[in-house]
Amino acid sequence: MVEPEAWALWRRDHAAALAALQEAQRAYHREAVDSRQSAVGTRGAALDALDAARVRLDEVRARMPRQ
Repeated sequence: MVEPEAWALWRRDHAAALAALQEAQRAYHREAVDSRQSAVGTRGAALDALDAARVRLDEVRARMPRQ
């Protein structure tokens, strides 16, 4: 049986990682559709941040407590 504290900690970490991914997605889409933004480097940085957030969420999900 998994300890309730372990689940609570994992749920907190998962919620934070998911929120970070969602924010990174929004930031990337803002950069991608902003017609005034012509700097490819900015979009590249946003894409890098999006990928890092996705990796972080995958890491948290891999640590999900198992029964």
